[in-house]
Amino acid sequence: MYAILEIGGKQYKLSEGESFKTELVKGAKEGEQIVIDKILAVKDDKDLKVGSPYLEGAKVKATLLENGRYKKVITVKFRRRRGYRRVKNHRQWYSMLKVDKIEA
Repeated sequence: MYAILEIGGKQYKLSEGESFKTELVKGAKEGEQIVIDKILAVKDDKDLKVGSPYLEGAKVKATLLENGRYKKVITVKFRRRRGYRRVKNHRQWYSMLKVDKIEA
């Protein structure tokens, strides 16, 4: 059984027991259980249920394992022979979630 869900502006195809990284889930602490209700589709052994755009009554329960930051991304702007250089860097926050249960 798997579900296609939307969280943080992105879509993920997940099954029970699977861990994944997504955009930072605000207002939740590590170890808390999160309920995600933006479910696009659920596939079980018998059939495929597809919502338009979301399935009514479908939920995914997940546990927040950790909040962290990705590696640093460095951006460089450079113009040759002009003495122009700009360096910026950025570290994006993420949340590591583990899917506990898919309810269709």
